[in-house]
Amino acid sequence: MPVRPNRDALPMSRLARLAGCGWLSLMLGVGAVPALAQTNMSGAGQGFGRNESLGRVQNPQSGRVQTVPATRPTTGGRYPPAQMPSGRPSRPRPGGGWGPAGIGLGAGIIGGILLDQAARRPVYDPYEPEPPRRVRRPIVVEEYYDDEEPALRRPRRPAPVREAAPPRRAAPPPARQAAGPAPRQPRVIVPPASENRFVAEEILFELAPNARAEIVLRRHRATLIASRRFELAGVNLIRARLNDGRSARIVLAQMAGDRNIASAQPNYIYSLQQDAPVQSADAPRSPDVAPAKPDLPVLTLSAPAASTIASPEPMPAPVAPKRELQPQYIVEKLHLDDVHKLARGEKIRVAVIDSGADIAHPELQGVVAGSFDALGGEVAPHAHGTAMAAAIMAQAQLQGVAPASRLLAARAFAGGTVPASASGTTFHILAALDWAAEQSARVVNLSFAGPQDRLLSRSLAGAKGRGMVAVAAAGNGGASAAPLYPGADPNVIAVTATDADDKAFPGANRGAYIAVAAPGVDVLAAEPQGRYAFSSGTSIAAAHVSGLVALLLEKRPDLDLEGIRKLLMDSAVDLGTKGRDPVFGAGRVDAPAALARALPVSAARP
Repeated sequence: MPVRPNRDALPMSRLARLAGCGWLSLMLGVGAVPALAQTNMSGAGQGFGRNESLGRVQNPQSGRVQTVPATRPTTGGRYPPAQMPSGRPSRPRPGGGWGPAGIGLGAGIIGGILLDQAARRPVYDPYEPEPPRRVRRPIVVEEYYDDEEPALRRPRRPAPVREAAPPRRAAPPPARQAAGPAPRQPRVIVPPASENRFVAEEILFELAPNARAEIVLRRHRATLIASRRFELAGVNLIRARLNDGRSARIVLAQMAGDRNIASAQPNYIYSLQQDAPVQSADAPRSPDVAPAKPDLPVLTLSAPAASTIASPEPMPAPVAPKRELQPQYIVEKLHLDDVHKLARGEKIRVAVIDSGADIAHPELQGVVAGSFDALGGEVAPHAHGTAMAAAIMAQAQLQGVAPASRLLAARAFAGGTVPASASGTTFHILAALDWAAEQSARVVNLSFAGPQDRLLSRSLAGAKGRGMVAVAAAGNGGASAAPLYPGADPNVIAVTATDADDKAFPGANRGAYIAVAAPGVDVLAAEPQGRYAFSSGTSIAAAHVSGLVALLLEKRPDLDLEGIRKLLMDSAVDLGTKGRDPVFGAGRVDAPAALARALPVSAARP
């Protein structure tokens, strides 16, 4: 609100002074009367009146002035004693004539000052616009590059002519920073209605500090199944079963408001292989079935998961197929004969988190360094786990990529009703990863696919921090499928599959997360009970890359996941669109070129 002096009231200050002066004059005039009377009545017999007033007389003997009642006869004054008026009102007490004058003087001055100050108070006018304010503009310093001239500003005042200094070199533009961390996820993960890949009646949760598990379980009507510490994920996790047949989605929504829970999520399900039709060698061929020789196992391509292995008839064990009938093109495609002259994966432990591997298979004899069963119960050999392990370290009829490496077989997937079909859960996979870290695994093969999982991502990040290199299948969801995990997780190397002609596997996922490709179509693989079968998919392609990583770590144990990723991508054979693309990634892996980049020039020559 604008404030201005009260110019209209300035004349009132002068009126106030005049009023004060007039008041002062009036009081002075009134006060002078008794003073004059006092002067006239000085001397003997001062004052008049009777009993109501006093007078002052001088004692003729002592010369002192004495106060006597007015009724006492006195001499002198205006009236003689005999002629003094009777009944006249008393006069003021003598000696007080200047009192009213002083009061009038002070009151006049103070009143004039107060009235003048009141007249000078500012007036607040709500309807008067505010005066314009002067805004100081900030000084802007513009950056410019070497090939640009700095912006010129018009000087406010003529400046003296001086020799201009050479322009200062601008700093180069900052390097492009990597994308920041993903937005923080909520404490409780409630799966959307479209997501059904989780155990319907189970939940995984972490307690808040000072919270008690029995209270949370009783509140949400759940029963404890297991509780353990996961070191890689850095969490004390509780696995619980819901009572009354309630869904995990409903209970997780209720847990969102429970402050006794630090985090909660579903127990997600991951698949090695979904059911796929098995076709015999004599049946009519469909576009999804690759040609097969009459005396070899039948090859079928997988549905969305990881790999498919099928065999119409069990081959008599331990008789292996004839060498000339084994189209193991990966030996030539990856130049394994030359590569094994440089490295064979000595002293490198490779963990295969999968279904149960047949460690009694001839291809796996003497390569097992340890085994672990996260599921409990009887461990049955399974086709998928056996094929992945043999692709890495086979050394009998087949030729593994890293035959001298050591196998850490971790069972986290239970077998299905068809060959190579199995599924596992978050809880069991985390347990297998922790065991692999305890066993000093440098390479972890993850040939499975499923939904995005916060706990699994935390565990993979912990594995990366310990120097472990995780290799995962890109997934067999198809070209238009959403990203599958853990392949799409940034803490793994995602691998897609190609055939003998470097063509993409049609059932593989596409996406920017794919790093490299590897042979994964029509690959002859080991099967339980000493048998063999064809396999296709991103699962066995990931196993081949895991073997190549073991070769690199043998020569360069100092490399971490990012260093290995860079070596593989920089040395890959570019396929498809020039440069990295969502189909092949950086291209098919080239084992000799990768080793050449990792080793000195003299050592890279076989």
